[in-house]
Amino acid sequence: MNKALLTVGAIGIAAASAAVGWFGVRLLIQPDDTASAPSATPTADVPTETLTFDAVAVAEQASGLFSPPACGDEWAADATPANGVMPQVSVDADATGASATLSFAASDDVAVAFLGHHGQLIVTRDGVVVTPDWGSEFVPEYFVAASEDAEPLEDAIDFNGASLCDVAAELSAIWDGFDWANATDEEVAERQAVAEAFANENRDLPPGEYKVYAWTPVVVGEPAAAARALYEEGFSELAFLTYTAGYSPLADAPEIQPYCTESETPAGETELLCDVPHDVLVDLLERDVPVSYIVDAAPGVAISEAATFTVE
Repeated sequence: MNKALLTVGAIGIAAASAAVGWFGVRLLIQPDDTASAPSATPTADVPTETLTFDAVAVAEQASGLFSPPACGDEWAADATPANGVMPQVSVDADATGASATLSFAASDDVAVAFLGHHGQLIVTRDGVVVTPDWGSEFVPEYFVAASEDAEPLEDAIDFNGASLCDVAAELSAIWDGFDWANATDEEVAERQAVAEAFANENRDLPPGEYKVYAWTPVVVGEPAAAARALYEEGFSELAFLTYTAGYSPLADAPEIQPYCTESETPAGETELLCDVPHDVLVDLLERDVPVSYIVDAAPGVAISEAATFTVE
């Protein structure tokens, strides 16, 4: 499935859960390939270790590291780096909504290649969590924390009054029980109109002092080293290769052909639609990785300093 279709699918899922602009779409956004490695690919003379990228194993490493506070909890946190990585968040906001821009800085002035997550925010108003309870599982993305001024990541995260947990449950409930499989176009349009009207009525941010925190697991070690080597080969979206292998350097690999079919796009081109088993991918992603890429440290959780704004 091409990236455009993946994004459309993500938007559809997010809309169904009333999470557009918050969590849903972020899952399919990957960092710019120009930041894919701290340095160039080394020569063949350096010591190496045979590693593979296993997205399931990485997710398991990050599981349980941090439980975000629930809607309605009183909560605050100090800025906390992990494995030399510090998230940063800045916010442009007014009464009609806010837009959060994220970046990752190297807290020790040494560039760090890591696996993390872009898009996990905690928002409080007057010290009380107003972040929706919906969220997403950790989907590892490859990043490099810069040792100098950190470049903002693309795709800001937008939110407004309708997406905060004060009213988000009501907005989400509009879609509860909706039969997408059997609904007519008219029924979908009618329900969308109801949801849009509700969102517009509740768009403004309620008054108060808002604090916005970004957080992420920070996984280094062998998984990040394997991801770095693969990005240097031209891979991207490693966590989604099951479906995007046809757009990756694996496109011509004979091992994936039984799990892929050719399909014609609306533009008359041919694309390779895949559903490659996890164990097949793990074997195909095995590489001899420079030992110097491996940072021996346990996964941790990094939390940004809060970006603060006030709505009168």
